[in-house]
Amino acid sequence: MLINVYKITMKKEKLTIKVLIENDQVFTDEFNLNQKVQVIVNKISADLKIDAEGRELRHENGEPIEDFTKTIEDINIQDVECLRFFKKSTKPDRDKGFA
Repeated sequence: MLINVYKITMKKEKLTIKVLIENDQVFTDEFNLNQKVQVIVNKISADLKIDAEGRELRHENGEPIEDFTKTIEDINIQDVECLRFFKKSTKPDRDKGFA
């Protein structure tokens, strides 16, 4: 008699996400995979009382996350990934030269 054994894998629905902010501030919380990235930004802003305007969110590897309307799963944020949420830096104008 042949018996089929199936391994059932459950998809993890919640992720722990850590976010670094300048001045050694760290934000850590759990989020659902189906939540929008904007939820992360809103929660950071509320909890740390910082303005999200003029900031950029980046993956641990430095890749920018630009579309906050996509879900955490769509953007491919991983469990225990450490994101960065820093003020945008302006690049110097190359035509002006250096001081």
